[in-house]
Amino acid sequence: MNDMRKCVEKFFDELEVFEDTERGHCYKIFMRQAIREFFDNETKETAFAVYRAFFDSYRITLKGSSNPFIDLLDVLKSYEENAAVLIDRQRDHYIHSVNVFLLGLSIYAGNARFRSAFEQTVMNKKEYPFSYDTRNEEFYYRWGLASLFHDVGYPVEIVGRQINKFIDFATAVGDKEKPVIVQLSFENFQELNRISEIIPKRVFTKCYFDHYEDSVYIDMLKPVDLLAHKLHTSLGVDLKDMKFALDDFVNVMARFGFIDHGYYSSIIVLKWYGYLIQSAKYKPEYFFWPVLDSASAILLHNCYKNMMMKKPFNLSALAPNTHPIAFLLILCDELQEWNRKAYGIKDKLRTLAAEAGLEVTDEKLTLTLITHNGSLPADFSREKKKLLFKLLDLDALFDGVAVHCKSVKKPVLPEPGDEITPRPELKDIEKLARAIHELYNEKQLERYPGKPLKYPGFDKLTDSLKYSNLRQAMDIPEKLRQMGFVMGPAGSDYPVRSIPEEYVEYLAEQEHEAWMAERIASGWVAGDHADAEKKTTPYLVPYDKLPEDIKQLDRDPVQNIPLLLERIGMAVYKK
Repeated sequence: MNDMRKCVEKFFDELEVFEDTERGHCYKIFMRQAIREFFDNETKETAFAVYRAFFDSYRITLKGSSNPFIDLLDVLKSYEENAAVLIDRQRDHYIHSVNVFLLGLSIYAGNARFRSAFEQTVMNKKEYPFSYDTRNEEFYYRWGLASLFHDVGYPVEIVGRQINKFIDFATAVGDKEKPVIVQLSFENFQELNRISEIIPKRVFTKCYFDHYEDSVYIDMLKPVDLLAHKLHTSLGVDLKDMKFALDDFVNVMARFGFIDHGYYSSIIVLKWYGYLIQSAKYKPEYFFWPVLDSASAILLHNCYKNMMMKKPFNLSALAPNTHPIAFLLILCDELQEWNRKAYGIKDKLRTLAAEAGLEVTDEKLTLTLITHNGSLPADFSREKKKLLFKLLDLDALFDGVAVHCKSVKKPVLPEPGDEITPRPELKDIEKLARAIHELYNEKQLERYPGKPLKYPGFDKLTDSLKYSNLRQAMDIPEKLRQMGFVMGPAGSDYPVRSIPEEYVEYLAEQEHEAWMAERIASGWVAGDHADAEKKTTPYLVPYDKLPEDIKQLDRDPVQNIPLLLERIGMAVYKK
């Protein structure tokens, strides 16, 4: 995902965060580093760091409490891991939401037409009187809320699917004329659809009442009413029809046997933020403009095709300047197909995309989904593009949109699990970095006898080259984890003496991609020859384009792991 990484880096180069510029915090740095680590290794651990960096940056907590939004996301992760195995179709939504977040940042950074649509629609002070004046922060805040929270209501859908799966099995004996559909019902739905009144309602809701005359027809502390009015103003639909449709949507879902998790996600976001903003005595504008906008986008990411394109609304493809955040969320949610772990019974048998390549410019959007040892269905690209153009007016942003599928044969590594990889102490990382440089010099003398070494000692390396060795050292525990190994003190029985060849080439390619990312982030560019002073190198190319002797330089850090660890008194062991 190096193309996405470039776009995200560009976004953060241009982003201004109010708390950083006005109050001396380092929130942008924390988020940027969390994202870089996520790009290097997409795991639940690194995804959590992204969630934490965002929600700690815009933290609303009460005295003595933890960050409630992180707790909500932990519930989502737990349900997916432990409950979804009993149903047919279920894929990860925890890492998925972070990738949706990053994909949206990439499109915002790479496409001027979308930025213009957002500026004209959301930054219009007459229509939306409250917004950040810092550069790009209003988008960053609204998009972060929408993308990172858009699936938080998914446990409701999981429970519904589980019940239907069991009842379908229980009624499979004998003759069955039609399927039995289990309805999800509430004894008192209004308890869910209610924001606690902490301060007088007329005080908290005044900013919204004063701005929209027709808001007197809704209850400003009911999430469904707020969502109805927001969609009325954004989409131009009749308020009465919209309110009836959302009020009745629970019954519609029960009647037709489906659950729209976006509906519950949007209600949860409004219920929690409405309570916390009142309790923390924040300005009500913090709720009624950005949070309501993001929550309505969460509602629309599924609801647009389930409700808005049907009677009585009959809306056509959503335009970016109609509801920019909803447009982007629908687009990114549909495109994000890679690295989504399968939990459902049937999904575990399907070939899923492992990684992706992205190209986004002012003229085009191209996504290439890459599978390992298998292919996506033959009509996948065509059907995906057909759906996107049905839901969204993509021609308003791009002259061309393409979704490609590519299959790459990769060795199958052991399933590593989700446990946290033990990290060596800093002193051991430095020892490993020095050992890496020493071993590199030894290999160079073997390959090129008589040729003087450019950097005989570690201390003579430039800072960027020292960091390159440090990065390799820090990556070793993760490489071992992927192979089903761990590192530990030497002396125990049965250490692994060599890395299996079937893993070497795969991890060597990963090593080259990490090296390129590190070089690009440090300001290196492509050139005819390597020059550390000018930061040029001819090897900023895909792994399969490298000369064989340079490929070996990427294999060495993998093949040499047992030897490197031996030099600092450690060894490789099977788990």
